[in-house]
Amino acid sequence: MSAAAPVPEIGAGVVVGGARRSILRTVVRSPSAVVGGLIVAGFLLVTIFAPLIAPHDPNVSQADGLSLLGEPLGPGTTGYPLGTDAIGRDMLSRLAYGARVALVIALVPNLIAMTVATIVGLVAGYARGRTELVLMRVTETVMVLPAFLIALALIITLGASLGVVIVTLGLVTWTYPARVVYGEVVRLREEIFVESARAVGAGPLRIIGRHLLPQLRPLLLVYFTLNAAFMVLLEAGLGYLGFGVQPPTPSWGSMISEARDQFFYPWLIIEPGLCLALLGVGFYLLGDGLARALGPVRPRIRL
Repeated sequence: MSAAAPVPEIGAGVVVGGARRSILRTVVRSPSAVVGGLIVAGFLLVTIFAPLIAPHDPNVSQADGLSLLGEPLGPGTTGYPLGTDAIGRDMLSRLAYGARVALVIALVPNLIAMTVATIVGLVAGYARGRTELVLMRVTETVMVLPAFLIALALIITLGASLGVVIVTLGLVTWTYPARVVYGEVVRLREEIFVESARAVGAGPLRIIGRHLLPQLRPLLLVYFTLNAAFMVLLEAGLGYLGFGVQPPTPSWGSMISEARDQFFYPWLIIEPGLCLALLGVGFYLLGDGLARALGPVRPRIRL
């Protein structure tokens, strides 16, 4: 190489899973990712346009929301396409606004969990010695504890509210992604592009931020999507027990809990249950499709 020729920066040409331009094309070709993405996008549209979709206030009993016998109206009733609940509130309105709660729970605590997991996994994976040992022992200790029971105990102690639920779910679901990130970083830290960056004097923060973190993005995207399904189901379980998002805010889990004694009005359980299952399946299919489409992460250096 001549003296005038520019020296390429080590690691600057690292690509993940092939050329970045082909990642989106590969994902679109995955049937699971497409179906899951459409389901999640559908619920996202419902949350955005909930005020337009909902014909009534979701928290207010309607004057004509009950039959002459005081029973909830069934699906197909004029003005109430999905019927009403036991006190005359419109089910379509409550399901639409409940989708907002479900997506907030799927995304915000997930961001908290994946941020903690990424930091812990990166630091433990790149560091050696006591730092690695302490972080992994803490991770494994929390991992063996049942996430649902920890969340339940924290919410009982701190009080049930949307903010408490969000923070609690984020703090009890970071351990498995952290372990996965740690294992990947342990593998990557021995790769030639990391060794080359270390040889030319790059510090730990630069290596982690510029060379290791970009390699983890597909992995983090997959686990973020899969973890979203778990978040939705976890909050629904807490809501069913009365420790999730509190009334009058509509939540699918609390809606199922309110209808558990309404045996003669099955739509009160079936409708929120179907929404819950469909959104969970959507996130799972999207995550599974991304995992299949992106394939194993194998860094290579473009010369």
